[in-house]
Amino acid sequence: MVLPRVGFSERVTININASVLERSCTIVNESLNLNIDLQGGDLRQSRIGIPFAGTPFSIKLTDCPENLSSANITFTGESDITMGNLLKNIDNTENAAQGVALGLYDSNINNIDIQNNKETLNIDHDQETQTFKFFAYYVKTNDVSTAGKIISVVDFELAYD
Repeated sequence: MVLPRVGFSERVTININASVLERSCTIVNESLNLNIDLQGGDLRQSRIGIPFAGTPFSIKLTDCPENLSSANITFTGESDITMGNLLKNIDNTENAAQGVALGLYDSNINNIDIQNNKETLNIDHDQETQTFKFFAYYVKTNDVSTAGKIISVVDFELAYD
């Protein structure tokens, strides 16, 4: 006895939205693989959640095409367990600081939440090099903190409008 074959199918629609850029801005070499050495900070005088001993850094772009008016930068990194908006200290040695994380801040000293951020950078075509300023600060995360070495790694991604 031969049984009839029964087949079922459903129609699925997949929407793909994309845009192709002719070219984008060039990241200036000094902004690639950037190392930021923070100045020492006084942990004893700091308060939980309040940034201290900030160090400026910048990300520079050049050769931005005329058709680009802005870029969106997103920072990613391993977040601190206690204060998730900050970067975790990944130094696991006996010399590591405890109860201290690093925070990224924009040019107005507003915290850039490492778990959820996208900063819009306006491109000024009157300038040959676009310089976007940021800050890295120490932040005490709890009362049980000790001085020591802090290492954090953050990546950034640029997307253009």
